[in-house]
Amino acid sequence: MDSIPVVCFPHAGAGRFYYSPWQHAFSSLVNLQVVQYPLREQRMHTPMPASVGELAEDVFAEFEDVFRGPYAIWGHSMGSVIGYEVAKLCQERLGGPPLTFFSSGSAAPCRARFTRAEDLDTPEGFRDVLMHYGGVPEEYLRDADYMKYFAPVIKADLRLLGSYQDLVRVPLRCPIVLMLGRDDTVTADQWEHYTAHPLDVNEYDGGHFFLDRHRTAMASLMELKIQLSWQLGEAHTVAGTSGRPEGEAR
Repeated sequence: MDSIPVVCFPHAGAGRFYYSPWQHAFSSLVNLQVVQYPLREQRMHTPMPASVGELAEDVFAEFEDVFRGPYAIWGHSMGSVIGYEVAKLCQERLGGPPLTFFSSGSAAPCRARFTRAEDLDTPEGFRDVLMHYGGVPEEYLRDADYMKYFAPVIKADLRLLGSYQDLVRVPLRCPIVLMLGRDDTVTADQWEHYTAHPLDVNEYDGGHFFLDRHRTAMASLMELKIQLSWQLGEAHTVAGTSGRPEGEAR
């Protein structure tokens, strides 16, 4: 079994740097490829698209070659929504959904819209949003230089999520594995509408950013599920091509 690309979609405000340690949590089975959204790191001067759909189109174009082979998708929080929209494009245009779709810290797309966009307009409201979700240490919130860089990035991400609405609930033709924090407000409600497979729900101690504490366990779970999906796909391929007389068209 060759290395399988896992395309990782970061949460709001994050980029490749945040997820770079995750590659060391996986074995050689996984080739982690982290999506880089605009406005951060080496794409600091690239403008943010006007909608989640447009951003998904950009990501699909960038990773299309990856999506033509076996691959998995993992998104945390906002990244799960963008990953879902990209998975739909792969399914519709390439006929190939991911081996497994992994979502951590995210409500189902139909429930994932950010509803506090007005709070981003005031310092008090913005701070309250950051404190509610966590993930930003208190000392960083007091660091003027850090906030000068970080605030425009996360505000742009959250406004993007604020304009998102999924009304169709297109199912993915693959298993969906959820990873949720026991102390988070996010639940598995409505996710069952997004796959014909049994929904796989896994809980971890912690809040919205439980992933920081459970990197090894989550990476092991993802590897196991990818292996199972790969083996199941191989079994279906063998079953679909066996039993034919020699010379029969395939």
